[in-house]
Amino acid sequence: MISFKIKQRVLQSNISFFKRSPFCSAISNVSNEAQLISNDQTALNNASDLYQGIKKLVKVAILGLPNVGKSTLVNKLINRCICPTSSKVHTTMHKAEAIYTEGDTQIVFMDTPGLVVSKDIKTYKLSDSFKDDPKTALIEADIIGIVQDVTNVFTRHKIDDFVLNYIKEKREDTQLLIILNKVDRLKEKMALLEVTRQLINKENYPKFDDIFMISALNGDGVDDLRNYLLDSARVSNWKYDERCYSDQPAKVIIEQTVRAKLMDILPYEMPYNIKILTEHFDLGDDGSIHTVVTLNCPKKRYVETLLKSKAQKVKCLSFYIEKELRHAFKTNVIVRINVTCAKYETPQLNR
Repeated sequence: MISFKIKQRVLQSNISFFKRSPFCSAISNVSNEAQLISNDQTALNNASDLYQGIKKLVKVAILGLPNVGKSTLVNKLINRCICPTSSKVHTTMHKAEAIYTEGDTQIVFMDTPGLVVSKDIKTYKLSDSFKDDPKTALIEADIIGIVQDVTNVFTRHKIDDFVLNYIKEKREDTQLLIILNKVDRLKEKMALLEVTRQLINKENYPKFDDIFMISALNGDGVDDLRNYLLDSARVSNWKYDERCYSDQPAKVIIEQTVRAKLMDILPYEMPYNIKILTEHFDLGDDGSIHTVVTLNCPKKRYVETLLKSKAQKVKCLSFYIEKELRHAFKTNVIVRINVTCAKYETPQLNR
């Protein structure tokens, strides 16, 4: 491959020189030399087409307990805020694929709900996606990344048995990585070595192909992880077009972003019970997005909470939603929010 690239550059250089040379017309009169240039150009084009036709793909499943930073990591790896993130658990409700394409290589990241035991699924009435989607991702993945929160002193040094049972579902040729996240918040860095030692030396644990220490929030170590994944890709057709960055429709990304930001500004169960609906979505000629989102609240006190103090919470919500979506879609985004109550006639608020 290296020799091909060198030859390609030499041929391009020679042809470019001939084209801008003052002796070009004289050379063109010499049939043999002109034929040689023509043949070189044809060979170069054919070889270039062949090189461009070789594509590589790697599918990566990101797994871990709730709130360890899985979605934040995926967003940082693809340089877009596609996956919803918040400070509360269960922000991610179902598997979503985020796509990163660089050169001839495509990485498909599978962001999954936080791993929970069956008892919790029943207790908190979580959807079946919490059980089924991680299994699906494991089976499809070429590489599995287990994310550990190193700031959690109760869970960072071990992998729960039910998580190990999930891992058993993977294919034999699937690589397994440990990703130690939130290292920027760890004051005693020596603790990382102890955590690593405990994770790799336990007899009942699977063999890990590599370990990464990162901060998904500020990006420390993320480039190294991305480069590792790019290097691990295998020759294969891409799953998505090179312009694609998510398997989710734009409206779904908007609604999930709204829900995630509600989880940051509303207390207790409120954000989980509000129904979010995209009433209007318009794509401008300049690529900008204008959308109207309705928050349908089940109780009047929800509306009062959102609209009190001259609707400061709604104004704050709009600001952070627009900021997040601009980073997701790489274009200007204007969001207007309506607040309604299903049981009472309340005025709508447009912002």
